[in-house]
Amino acid sequence: MPWYPDDWIDEVTASCDIVDVIREYVVLKPSGRGYFGLCPFHNEKTASFHVSPEKQLYHCFGCGEGGNVISFIMAMERLDFVEALHFLAEKAGIPIPEQKDTGRQKVSTVSEDIKEELYDINRECAGYYHKMLLSDQGRPALEYLRSRGLNMGVIKAFGLGYAPDDWESALRLLKSKGYDESKILAAGIAVENKEKGRVYDRFRNRIMFPIIDMRGRVTGFGGRVMDDSLPKYLNTSDSPVFNKSTTLYGINRTKKVRPLEFLIIVEGYMDVIALHRFGFPQAVASLGTSLTMEQAKLMRRLASEVYIAYDGDTAGQAATLRGLDILKEAGCKVRVMQFPQGMDPDEVLARYGPEYFKKLMAQSFPLIGYKFEMLKSKYDLSTQSGGMDACKEGCEILAKVDNEIEREVYIPQLEAITGIRQEAIRAQIKKIRSANEQNNLKRNISGNNRNTRDKKSLKILHSSQTKAEMYLINLMAQGETAAAKVVEGLEDISPEGSLLNETADIVKGLLERGREVNGAQILSHMQDEAKAKKLIEIFNIEMEYDNIDNFISDCLDMVAVGILESKRQNIQNEITRMDQEGISDPDKYRMLLKQLKDINAEIKFRQTRKEGSS
Repeated sequence: MPWYPDDWIDEVTASCDIVDVIREYVVLKPSGRGYFGLCPFHNEKTASFHVSPEKQLYHCFGCGEGGNVISFIMAMERLDFVEALHFLAEKAGIPIPEQKDTGRQKVSTVSEDIKEELYDINRECAGYYHKMLLSDQGRPALEYLRSRGLNMGVIKAFGLGYAPDDWESALRLLKSKGYDESKILAAGIAVENKEKGRVYDRFRNRIMFPIIDMRGRVTGFGGRVMDDSLPKYLNTSDSPVFNKSTTLYGINRTKKVRPLEFLIIVEGYMDVIALHRFGFPQAVASLGTSLTMEQAKLMRRLASEVYIAYDGDTAGQAATLRGLDILKEAGCKVRVMQFPQGMDPDEVLARYGPEYFKKLMAQSFPLIGYKFEMLKSKYDLSTQSGGMDACKEGCEILAKVDNEIEREVYIPQLEAITGIRQEAIRAQIKKIRSANEQNNLKRNISGNNRNTRDKKSLKILHSSQTKAEMYLINLMAQGETAAAKVVEGLEDISPEGSLLNETADIVKGLLERGREVNGAQILSHMQDEAKAKKLIEIFNIEMEYDNIDNFISDCLDMVAVGILESKRQNIQNEITRMDQEGISDPDKYRMLLKQLKDINAEIKFRQTRKEGSS
């Protein structure tokens, strides 16, 4: 994630009043100390969407959505945290600082001015290609598109164009507009043959599909031939503004669908256009590559459910299998559509129409169901060895399912497919899961799996500790005085890895910079969308207390006791283990006993102090 100075983030949020920004999307009417309007996130007839200019927050009393100006733009424009910051910075006329190395990954150091020039080059070129499609030179391409069922309305809506069969037509045009050759090369419109010392157009005699991001900027192009020459499709090479592994075709149109309950992922440009033509604006496509995790996460930001609608040929089925687990890992609920052998979505819609396509959606398979269907075609189930091999693979599939109820639903199906008894299937799944757990344990012990080890170390909080942490977070959003007291009290507790600790770090930074401390400011520095939503819920908690100082002290003690109890349990477990196995290290044993005594005394002190203050 690119890093930006906290002062710059503060400047952006301070310059974008939430009422002014939201008014561009929602009709707001004054009411009391705030404003009300119809919620843009769900259908309603009575205004329940409230905006507070004092707190710089919004909240819908109908659907529960809420946040600050950044989270509003993220939701409305379907942008991530950094993209929303850029959006607001441009709106406020604030220059975007150059991105730096976060220490975890390399980020682009190309200036925003250069990127803007590359976007301009792409936009200019898209206009040129579209103009050429409507010229005499582009008549064969236009006739081809019309033969595929595309009318002028669709062609204009998607900005389709034609790259002339000329080695330098786009290059000449862009140079005549004053663009430098090095920038044209950087944008991917032209390529250079260094051996021959020649620069020429990347796209020639191809139908052109502008690739547009969620902010409406042309980032690159896809070019399609009209005959059997290869490659059939050619994309812009990676550039400072284009990366095909993080881009989805059609996303600029799909993001406008509200409510966007699901997405349909297809293979090609024409499939996306066909689906939009026939009333399925939820369609997007990966750009001629296998689905990537970045693309899957982008889809998850837009909708939780994804239909895979890849071609019905062998290659399409293989791509489906690759995409299933990626989408699941990204947190998507996945369903797989199956088309008649060899047909793609474009052909299905042209031949059978949208109602048939809806029927195929209704008949789509969930993730496990589709994998089981593939077992039927992969193995000869009429033979004993085929049934055994299919069962082994099916058990491997089910062993990865953590939900026991879900596994139980599919075990009878695997029995019906393979003829292997359910008891044997359960035993094999148990064996596989046990082996996997042992392998994970070995990796944790050897230190080869840092991520898993970190997750294992996180403890489930007691309900009293959870509530206390939420109250402390809420208190920190009440202003500088309460925030300073909470931050100071947490210095001796350090609830590592918690939302409370992360929020306290943000608040501490705001206090040190002399900034106002409130919910909107805290949210401005919380980049994780899920954590930001949790903060919004916490900020809306109603608390009752007589004395705020005593209440803060009581909450701090609850958090501290929860952490101490967790440490105490770990020490007790270690002492018990040493008692059972024999005390091979007496010094360590005595140290553990002393730690246990100290922790017990600290817990008793904090509990007694709390009882005395109540």
